[in-house]
Amino acid sequence: MKKSKFFFLFMFLLAFIFTGTYFAGNAFAFQGMQKHNFMGHKFMHRNKMNMRMRIGMFNVFMLKKKLHLNKNQVHQIMLFKRQEFKAFRSNMGNFRNPLLSAIKSGSFNKSVFVSNITNKVKNMVEIKANFFQKFFNVLTPQQRKEFVQMMKKRIGNKIKRLEFMKKMLNKKIKAMKENLSE
Repeated sequence: MKKSKFFFLFMFLLAFIFTGTYFAGNAFAFQGMQKHNFMGHKFMHRNKMNMRMRIGMFNVFMLKKKLHLNKNQVHQIMLFKRQEFKAFRSNMGNFRNPLLSAIKSGSFNKSVFVSNITNKVKNMVEIKANFFQKFFNVLTPQQRKEFVQMMKKRIGNKIKRLEFMKKMLNKKIKAMKENLSE
């Protein structure tokens, strides 16, 4: 596969990962607000904020425990995370459907489609990179090493889960093929 196609595919996948994380965060926060609707507004706001801090691979409260973060570090990281969510939200607010933009003239304009998607993904990656740059500046060298080890372990566990799922899917495919041949 050519490098440009691989790059485009990589950027496209990153866009879906980041948008999925963003929407999942909002969905979980909304569910939390519905469950505790009888409580006051301040509780709902705090619950929504806490849910956002726990979504995805970046759980500030888990990091506090595992990396032994002090209160100042936690406060700074939560501030950076809020800034990241605001940036993602504003980036999503500017979202234009790339397909509609590409077919606006009556025919499909591939360059418009590609540029719209790559610009969106580039913006999202830039936001994430800014967050991690700030995050790593807050950590001590020892905490950075521990964080890297945690991420390696998490990736290893994900690989194990995917391999297990692959085995299960292969068994299901085999059974379906056997049923089909009968």
